[in-house]
Amino acid sequence: MSIVSSNLKDDKLIGRRDVEAIIAYSKNLTRDDLKQIIAKHFSVDPLNVIIRKATYLTGTRLIKLHAHVYDSVEAAKKNEPKYILIRNKLVEKEKK
Repeated sequence: MSIVSSNLKDDKLIGRRDVEAIIAYSKNLTRDDLKQIIAKHFSVDPLNVIIRKATYLTGTRLIKLHAHVYDSVEAAKKNEPKYILIRNKLVEKEKK
């Protein structure tokens, strides 16, 4: 598991960094695994990494990833939609 290429764009107004990356893998990766890889690469806390989209590229052993790296968890909860927060396990789904 390694990052083949990455593109980082700062968004100081919102307090986040937008990450576009291509990750090589040998076994299927979960969202938590991808968060750990991005957090380790950018030296941040894994709770501050929000995976927006991860697409397995067919015929290759690569994942195309779009993620946001926030300065704090509060900023992530303020700016991200609820369904994304649920997917990244920052908020629990409400029981009906």
